[in-house]
Amino acid sequence: MSVLSRTLCASVVISALSILSACSTTSTLAPTPYQAAKSTKGYGFSSTQLSENEYRVMFKASEATPADLVQQYTVLRGAELAKQQGYGWLAVVKTDIERKSAVSKKVIKNEGTKGGVFPPEQQCTMSGCQEVAQPFYGTDGEIEVEEVSSKDVFYSVVIRMADSQQAIGDNALSVEQILEERPEEKQ
Repeated sequence: MSVLSRTLCASVVISALSILSACSTTSTLAPTPYQAAKSTKGYGFSSTQLSENEYRVMFKASEATPADLVQQYTVLRGAELAKQQGYGWLAVVKTDIERKSAVSKKVIKNEGTKGGVFPPEQQCTMSGCQEVAQPFYGTDGEIEVEEVSSKDVFYSVVIRMADSQQAIGDNALSVEQILEERPEEKQ
């Protein structure tokens, strides 16, 4: 197989895996990152304005996403909305969580992966020429995509926003503090 054929084959596999993992309506059994949902069925956050100072913020996640992280992502999105609207405080007024059965995609890399190095090629610059080679991993069918049963998590909150802590009460959260302490994505 020529260098160009192997490069093209490896590029196709990498592209296919990237497309599969970027698909926002099919879970890949990996934790859902903090991102906007790409559609009404997509994974990530979405929001609906209920009144001048209230939003319903929703986060759809795969079951592999820790529950505390889903909650933090939802409040983080509420804080972003509050800041956009010019508010400095928010309170979570109502919460709702639901789990629904789903079919997810699982990428499996079979044993016996072939690897190697592309044949060296010369790269020349003004300071001289040198041989370089890039490692590659075989693409002879050792990657499979399997459909498995899973549960999607739907978490929603109603966020009320205000200019002062007193306007919201004891459950007030500082928008600035939430935005400064962004949650870390867990793998």
